[in-house]
Amino acid sequence: MGDALPNGNDLDVINQLNNKFTGSSFDAIRQFVASTGDDFLWGNSRNLARASWRLGIWPTATTTPSPKRRWFAFLGRILSKTNRDDIKRALKNAVLNNTGNVIGMQFWAQYDPNVAPNSYIVVVSDVPAGAGQIFRKITILTDHEIPSSEGGDPNPGPDNGEKSPIHPLGQKKARKGKKKKTAKRTKKASKSKRS
Repeated sequence: MGDALPNGNDLDVINQLNNKFTGSSFDAIRQFVASTGDDFLWGNSRNLARASWRLGIWPTATTTPSPKRRWFAFLGRILSKTNRDDIKRALKNAVLNNTGNVIGMQFWAQYDPNVAPNSYIVVVSDVPAGAGQIFRKITILTDHEIPSSEGGDPNPGPDNGEKSPIHPLGQKKARKGKKKKTAKRTKKASKSKRS
């Protein structure tokens, strides 16, 4: 069992999280929060599944049952309230870091036979990044994978009091732009066929 965690879907999400919370992407999250006051990552009435959806982070596999739906269920209701609060607190402390020593976040999941059956432990630690700087790391320990019978949840709806934009880092705008270009190309191709 230990070698099944993290599995392929876990690694997919871990890589997306690590990319979104380092470098210029992490700076953009910090800037968005500072300029809007949007506490979408940690507010009391905020859902981690919704925060993940807003950032465009979920497993990309298209197998059944849907890894994306299972991810939203995991963040929204499978993790305990204590687990979710621990994650929110770590996110808040990293993003609002007043000392400026947190340069990003790292995420990991790992099998641990000492965790109570069918539960999770969230471990928050600091990883040296050189010259007085650190990464804030969130590791989820568990003794099991999400049960195969878990069908998952749909994309979460808006949180109470959610502020715009829906996608803080502009993911939706980029996708719409691509569709418009395709439409223009189709029109051009039709005109050239008529000539």
